[in-house]
Amino acid sequence: MERDSALLPKRSLLGFFTHPGTLEEYLGLIKHSIEKREPCTILYHNLHSLYSYLSSESLRRFYEGTTVLIDGMPVVWLYKLAGEPLTREHRITYVDFIMPMMEQARDNGWKVYHLGQSADIQQQALKIIREKVPGIDIDGHDGYFDQEPQSKESLEIVKGVNDFGTNLLLVGFGAPRQEAWLHAHRDLINAQAVLTCGACMEYVAGAVKTPPRWMGRLGLEWSFRLLENPRRFAFRYLVEPILLAFMLLRNGLRARFGSNKEH
Repeated sequence: MERDSALLPKRSLLGFFTHPGTLEEYLGLIKHSIEKREPCTILYHNLHSLYSYLSSESLRRFYEGTTVLIDGMPVVWLYKLAGEPLTREHRITYVDFIMPMMEQARDNGWKVYHLGQSADIQQQALKIIREKVPGIDIDGHDGYFDQEPQSKESLEIVKGVNDFGTNLLLVGFGAPRQEAWLHAHRDLINAQAVLTCGACMEYVAGAVKTPPRWMGRLGLEWSFRLLENPRRFAFRYLVEPILLAFMLLRNGLRARFGSNKEH
């Protein structure tokens, strides 16, 4: 079993890879990274990100050298079909992950910084986090700035992150912008643990309704989001999975019949 600097097993399948781990194992990884001052960058994969990943050579490059958690039960099911002994405990969604991570930060005296969302949604989310996790040292900046690599505004944002003394940085621009920005600036960021978190703070702020947790355990959150906002999610949940299935089948056939080129 291959291991990398993340101390979690790397498992490749059909042209992509992840580092399956439980919520407790990822909390342990973050703690190890910050206490040992060993930088780690944690991205995620669900069906939407897999579709984007397999469709984009540049996005695949952004994932190189990172740790990738599983944020979607269908990804767990893919591994199980391939014979990997994963369970629903290896699926980590930020709806469940964010507050334990914030409590861990508070208890260890870590400084947390969030980038992303509009200023009003972000400030509402940070207000709720401060109420639920009293004593946490957290700040942030909205995602409305020039995110081009090495732009003046991006470099100012990085300086703000570093000047805050950030230990744990959350980047929530949505894929693939968050991965692209992080890839371009990670070497300039002093925070030990950096995670992409998508629309996490929209859920914390209540701007987007959170699906019932039983739906998450069954892998049915997509249906809740589709019914809530069909215009936004119709392509993602009704078309992308079909296209993704063909991509995975193609990669499986290539691997089986000698063209074992892993993306």
